[in-house]
Order: sequence, then structure tokens, then C-alpha cells
Amino acid sequence: MAVSLLIISEPDIASTIQGEALLSRGGWTETTSVEGDRAWAHDTAPVHIWWLNDRVLWQDGLDERYEAGAKVEVSEVIFLSRHFAASGRPSLTLHVIGVPGESPVGEAAEFGGVKGEVVLPNPRFASWFRRMCQAAEDHSLTSEFELTIETTHHGPSLSVPTLFVEIGSSESHWDRRDAAEAWADVITEGLGLDGGGGLGDWAALSDAERVTAKVMLGIGGGHYAPRHTDVIRKTNCWAGHQIAGYALEMERPDDPDWEPTSGPLPAGQWAHSIRVCLESTREAFPGGQIIAHLDRKSFKGWQRQSIKRLCAELEISIGRTRDFD
Repeated sequence: MAVSLLIISEPDIASTIQGEALLSRGGWTETTSVEGDRAWAHDTAPVHIWWLNDRVLWQDGLDERYEAGAKVEVSEVIFLSRHFAASGRPSLTLHVIGVPGESPVGEAAEFGGVKGEVVLPNPRFASWFRRMCQAAEDHSLTSEFELTIETTHHGPSLSVPTLFVEIGSSESHWDRRDAAEAWADVITEGLGLDGGGGLGDWAALSDAERVTAKVMLGIGGGHYAPRHTDVIRKTNCWAGHQIAGYALEMERPDDPDWEPTSGPLPAGQWAHSIRVCLESTREAFPGGQIIAHLDRKSFKGWQRQSIKRLCAELEISIGRTRDFD
């Protein structure tokens, strides 16, 4: 049976405090180390913890490396991590990974991963965000902590669905045990460590259920994607990649007679970003109904028209909040 792999990074206090919160709940047995780093297997659920002694953003292929060392198949990776923001405001946040908006495509990216490439989004993304909001309320964090998703960004590169769950946003918050316990609640229920069926398991759906399941591909807006977050919060949709406006570089043609509804599509990284994020989301949600959600107010009219034309070409519909119910 394939296992879910939780990865802890020793230099990251927000990561280690989450790992400690999980291990302290019991039900774990330490196994043979992998690449010299400690590992645990859960006693009743197919979940492993790998406690790395190094940082993770530039550690490509961690799923395959763990498979080789532990002699198990890895179905998904979840990184327990810190979040940094210049605002320093406390937050609980989660996101999938990749660097779709960077170029030249194929080169190593500054914060891990490969420019122009993305990692398969973990289907648990949306359901875990909703469960995170509940956990934050249970631990009396909502008056202090912002609860948000983030758009797709940074490395490392892996070959299985991946998710980062984070405590932010500065050193004064990274070691908050109450925030770690909130995430431990999410992970415990989310991966079935409590004996339940888990949350956000796409593989558990029947073919009929997948056909009607709506999966959001978010396009545009800021890094914390408030309008896409709102859709996830208000509906029971699933979520794939969320593409920030900064990953959608678009150059308006110089021709003064250029018509956005019929002329050549603008140059820039934007089309590549949408294509690779759509392909990755489709691969992560086979049989699902992928629907784009545009942060319309973040685009100029000619940009919206260009994106709509590309979506039509890629055979993906564009929806509003009500279309994700």
C-alpha cells in the first residue's frame, strides 16, 4: 500500500513544532532511518514522517528518495513548514507548489523547483483549508491569525501530489504550540490517523462522483488569492493550482489596431503558466470537472479577453462562485 509522507525540516521551528505535536499524540513507531534522517510509520494508517536535518526547498525528488530508502511507494507529500511575510502578521496558510511564471523555462528557480514547471497539486488542498478554518476556531486562533491559501510558488520538484501547510508569519509565531496543535488536528483527521477515512482523498471517489466534482483553477489576483479563497470557503469545491497575477506576464501587442477578441494572443509567460497549471491540475484530478475562476478585477479588459480566448482554446469553462457549488 502506498503511503502519505509528511516531511519535517529540522532548521525550521514551525516545522519541528508541528512534527512534535503529531508525534506526541502517539500511534507512531520509529523505523529505519532514510538517508541518515529519522523516520516514523503510523501504527494504523499508511502515513510516514521523515524528519530531515536540512532545509527542503532545494531538495528535489524527495518522494523518490524516500521510496528508495524506505522501500515503500509514496502517493503524496505534505510539508510541514513555516511561512514568512514582511507584514509579520500571524497566519495559518497552505498551498501547492511550482514556479509557472518564471523564465527561462527549464532553469533552476531561485527558491527551488524549475522555472516554468509545477508539481501536481495535492487534492486535499481545498478540504484541508476548510478544516483548518474549523481548527483555528477550536483553538481560539481566529481573532489573531489570518486564515488563507497562497498561490502556487517555490520548490522543490517532486513527482507526486504535494502540499505545504504553514505557520506564519515571523519568528514570534513559528513556535506557537496552539497553532501547531490546530494543524495536528487537520492532519490527524485529514489523513485518517483517527481511524476515519481522511479528507480530500480523490482516489476514494467513484467515477460517477468524479464527473460531478468541481475543481477550481484559480487565475489572477494577489499572492494570497482572496477571491479564490472565498470560493473555497463558501463551496465544497476541490482546488488545483492557483496562479497569481505576477505569474501571468502579458505583453499587449504594439499594433494600435490590435483587437483582443480576435487578434493574435499577447506574448509573455501568461499562456505557458495557464497551460502547465491546467495540465497538472487535470492530471491530479482525473475525471474531474476543471473550472477556471478569474479574479476579474485584477485584470484589464484586454487581458481578460485574452485569458478567456485561451481558456476556450484549452476547453476549460470559466465560472463564478455559484458555479462551484
